[in-house]
Parts: sequence; structure tokens; C-alpha cells
Amino acid sequence: MKSEVKVRTGRERRSARERRAQTVGRRRLIILVAVLVAIPLITVGILAAAFMFSLHAVAAVEQDLPSLEDQGEVTLAETTQIYAADGTLLAYLHGEENRTVISGKQIPDIMRHALVSIEDERYYSHTGVDFEGFVRAFVTNVQAEGVDEGFSTITMQLVGNLYLDRRDMSFTRKWNEMVLAWQMERKYSKNEILDMYLNTVYFGSNAYGVEAAARTYFDKDPMELTIDEAALLAGLPQAPSAYSPRRHPEAALKRRDQVLNKMYELGFITKGEAEAALDRPLDLAPYSPYTQVQEPYVVAYVRKQLIDMFGEDMVFGGGLRVETTINPAYQNLAMEAITSTLDQEGDPSAALVSIEVETGYIRAMVGGSDYDDSKFNLAAQGRRQPGSAFKTFCLVAALERGIDPYTTYYESMPVTLDYPGAPEPWDVKTYGNSYYGTSSIVQATLRSDNTVYAQMALDVGAEQIVDVAHRMGITSELNADPAIVLGGLTIGVSPLEMASAYATLANEGQYVQPTIITRVTDSSGDVIWEAQPKRTQAISAAVAYETTRILEMNIERGTGTKADIDRPAAGKTGTATEWYDAWFCGYTPHLSTSVWIGNRDAQVPMDNVHGIKVTGGSFPAVIWQKFMYKADRDYPEEDFAEPVIPITYDRFFQSKYAVAPASSTTISTTTTTLLPVIPTDELPPDITAPSTTVTEPPDIGF
Repeated sequence: MKSEVKVRTGRERRSARERRAQTVGRRRLIILVAVLVAIPLITVGILAAAFMFSLHAVAAVEQDLPSLEDQGEVTLAETTQIYAADGTLLAYLHGEENRTVISGKQIPDIMRHALVSIEDERYYSHTGVDFEGFVRAFVTNVQAEGVDEGFSTITMQLVGNLYLDRRDMSFTRKWNEMVLAWQMERKYSKNEILDMYLNTVYFGSNAYGVEAAARTYFDKDPMELTIDEAALLAGLPQAPSAYSPRRHPEAALKRRDQVLNKMYELGFITKGEAEAALDRPLDLAPYSPYTQVQEPYVVAYVRKQLIDMFGEDMVFGGGLRVETTINPAYQNLAMEAITSTLDQEGDPSAALVSIEVETGYIRAMVGGSDYDDSKFNLAAQGRRQPGSAFKTFCLVAALERGIDPYTTYYESMPVTLDYPGAPEPWDVKTYGNSYYGTSSIVQATLRSDNTVYAQMALDVGAEQIVDVAHRMGITSELNADPAIVLGGLTIGVSPLEMASAYATLANEGQYVQPTIITRVTDSSGDVIWEAQPKRTQAISAAVAYETTRILEMNIERGTGTKADIDRPAAGKTGTATEWYDAWFCGYTPHLSTSVWIGNRDAQVPMDNVHGIKVTGGSFPAVIWQKFMYKADRDYPEEDFAEPVIPITYDRFFQSKYAVAPASSTTISTTTTTLLPVIPTDELPPDITAPSTTVTEPPDIGF
């Protein structure tokens, strides 16, 4: 059970100090008289009576003695802890004071005894003030006309730490410390006071309290401390820097041995225990666990959200327990998929995000390979050109308009397109000038044909494509330009956004807000926040299913064949101009995962990585396959759910560009054309040719 202590607010403390300062002289006189009366006395009992007499004497002339009951409630800064979904500790977050308050049941007696031995050997016999030490120190200080010797007990130190300014060396402050200590001893048991002290005192290295100290120096729970380890910690509060075991190991060892000898002298340990403890080396943990962070990109992302929700003071001093959605096994799996694929010096960077479809929980987020080298989270903060991975949103928009992707045809050929608001005509080609004549939308999707999708974007409308993308989960600002169908975005999108948007397809058209924090409890264990992800029916289940059917074919026999995981899966490749960025975004009924590859700091052509040009169908698809092949098998194998109400197509849709016989032709037919299998070796590389448009339209492909 956590002990509760009352402490005044900062404003009340200042005003009280001001009132006391006005009576410093009078109190000094009273204290001096009281102590002089006590000096000739011999027994502790008489000294106690003398002290009580002095208290009553002061009370007779002073009406503002400090009262423990008048102190405001103490709020100790406590360290926040962030946990993965399986309970793995990911990181501690703390400010200047790294502290975790624990109950007395979590503090071993050996720690209490070590502290008493070195700090206050008469602790169990006095009532808050050690009168013998008080008299001795007072005489010494009077003779020295200063403060050469202290006499603070553990109780006095505690009330001083909680309620008073320890930098104030005046007799008035010392008197108030004594008065409050005496009152505290009447209110709490000896062990309760020790426990409060051990939860507040500074042990060096930002460790406040015995829990933080035990973990900082030994990476142990306090209950696991050995005699020699408890003795080392007990010796630190007097001079944490001078006795620092990492900076001054010899001084720390000497101080520890002093504590051990005192423990034996006072009967807290036996001679054998003392000798064995004295023979042990310091044996510190190699590093403080508080300096180690698991999954730093994840932790930084979580920390930002926490600060936005609760503010810095609460995050770094509120003792929060934060539960997240991250699966450490998936994190390791994602990192392994990346490093085993991009395994040569000078390889580009990669990012991966995986979201659980039904819940929106972010199960994996790899934002880079070296957080110390770069704090920039490519998975959540990176905004890059998605290439043809953005064609999916045009496909959805077309289906929403009733366009039948199986029976609606465009001409696969170089086109020059003009549209309202265009500064110049838009020239669109495919890579290597590979064209296939009359092509259905489905065929064009499997080939990721730029010319077909450019024409379709004009038919569907850029505003509609933007609207679909935003509904499905893209949060970045999008420019309403037909060129976005090929990934020509002003700002770009993040892997997190793309994974979220593709998850909408897997979730029967329902968008679920990506979630990484599931629950937050305060230092008392009370739930103060719980996730309630936003859910909206972004697109119809029928449209989502039809899109998924086509993207399933893309993995089976389109540009995404390297992503095959021998399970139902759908996805789309994407490659930006000059091979600057490469993507694979795909999903199963359970997980939606996006993979991005590119240069972390600048747009650098990936035209020779392991001897090839990097396209979405190469390394990104391989990384996606390695991750999803194992991760998805944590879930039962299932087909994508068919909608109750099938999609209805507008059989009379006609392209407004069909009238241009020299360019594109759109053909509507009531007959469903069976799609031929496209041989892999006939597929063009997953990229588009450089554009010749001077207005810098997106030069982006598969």
C-alpha cells in the first residue's frame, strides 16, 4: 500500500516561509534557551522531556508552528513506462527525476536495515529527533559559529525533502524540520516512514527511490537485492556523485564496506554474512535499463501521441503505464525481412508498417535501421511519392461510378491528354514504350499501364480520386490533379497511411483509425484513457471486394508475383520516377502491410541496387512476402469475405475521350471478357518512362 503524505502547494509554501522569516530572531532565542536547558541533562528520556518542554514554550509565544496536517498533498514525479502488446517493456520516460513509487511489501528489510545503519542508527529508538545528536551538533555549531555538523534523522530528512527548502541552512528551517518530524512519527509507523524515504531519496544517476536505484545499478527488482547490493545503495544518498559506483568505483566500494560493517555492529547481519558481503565485487549491471529503449521509432511515435494527449509534465513525471499494440515478434520479423533483403553496404533504406485489419492496431512499425543515426521515422513521418500504388484509389473511384473493370476498355498507347486547368497537355507513356492495344481496366491494372490509368483518371475525376483516398485512410493533403493516379503528389504519403488505406479494402470497406496506444493508467493503476478507434464505412463492401479480386490477380499473375504467400492476399506495386521510391502495399483478411524503399535523406535514383533497378515488384514485394508469409500464419487462413449485395455496373458508361479516334478508345460491352494469363516475361518493368512535360507532371509508374 502506497503511503500518503500531505504537502503544501508552492504558493502556500512561499507565503509560510515569508511569515516565518519575520520571526527568525525570536525563534533562534527560544531554541537557544531550550537547548541550553537540555545540555546538562543525561538520559534520553529527560532529553525528550526537555524537547517537549521547548515545543510548549515556543507554542506559548508562537501561533504559527508548522503542522503536518496543514501541508498540501505531495505529488512525486514518477517514471512512465511503455509496454508492447505482450507485456514487454519498451521504454521508460522520465524527466530529471526517474522514480517508480512502490509499496512497502516490495521493499526488503535488508534495504531498510542498511539505510538505518548508515543514516540513523538510533532510528528505532527516537521519536523523530535524535536528541543526543541534536545536543552534540548544536554545541559544535555554536562553537564554530556556523553549521559544521548536522543531526538530521531519517524522519527529518524526509520532511525536509517533502515540505522544506533543503538549501535553507537557517536554524528556523531546522526547527521546523524537527517539529514536522516529531509530528510525522506520531502519524506513521517506523517502516512506513522508511518506505516513504526510500521512495523519495536521490541515489544518483537520475535514480530517485529504491526501485529506480536497484534497476539503475543492478537491473534488479528491490526484492532481489543481496546484502552487499543493499549496502551499496544505502551508502549513496549522503553523496550520490562522490560515491557513484560507475564513476568512482573505489569510493563506492569503500562506502559500501562501511555500511556493511555498521550493519554487523548493530546486529542486522551476522559475522558470516558480513564477511561474505565484504568479499564480493561491485558487480554492477553493464548499463542502466533506463538508458535502453526497445523499438525506438515506435517509442518516439508513442511519446509524441502521449504528449499531445496529456502534456509533457504528465508524460515525464506522471508515472503512466502505457499499453501499446506493437507485437515484438512482428517487429523482429519485419526487421529480419528488411535486413536479409537489403543486406549490402550502401543499400537504400526501408520502412514497413503492418496493421491488423479488424482492429486498426499497428502491429509492426519499422521506421529505419539506426535510430542513433537518424531520429526521423520513415514509417510515420516520411512522405514519399507512391507511384502506381495510388492507382488503387482510381480503381475504387471508377467502381463507385459503376464502371465495369472487366468490360470497359481503353487503348494502351502513348497519349497526350488535355483537361481543364492543365497548364500544358499531359504526355503519358509506359516504360520501354511497351503497349498492348485495347485493354480492359483489369488487364491494365495487372500490367500497371500508365496510359490506360491516365485516361481513366480523367473520366473518373481527380476530385473523386482524392475523396476516395481520404475516405480510405490517407490523411496527407492531396492535390486534385489527374496526375495523382500515377503517384504525382505534391507532398507524398507515408507507409502508415498506405497500410491504413489498404486495410479498408481488407475490412469490407470499413475504415478503422490506426491505433498504437490501447490503454493508459495512472500511477495508482486507474485507467485514465482507453482507445476507441474511429470507424466509418468509407466505401461499400461490394466495391472493396471487387477491388480486392483484381489486386489478388495482381499477386497471382501481375506485377506483384514476388509477394505470393500461398494464401489469399491482394496488393499493388508502386515505383516513382527515376526509381526514387519503390513500394508494395498489400493485405490479407487479417493484416495490411506497406513496404517502402528509398533514400532516407534525399531523392536518389535506385537504378543499381544489387545490379538491378529497384521497382515495387522487386525488393519491396520480396520484403512484404518474407514478413507476411510468417506473420499472417498467426491467423486462420480465410478467403476475403464476399458482400451480400454485389456491385452494380453502369453498362452505358462512355468515356468523353472516346470520340478522339487517334488517341484513346473506351468500349462498353455487356459481355464479360475472360482475362488471359499474362506471362511474367512479357510484363514491362514496374516503372514509367521519364516524362517530357515541362510542367513537371508525375513521371511515375507501377
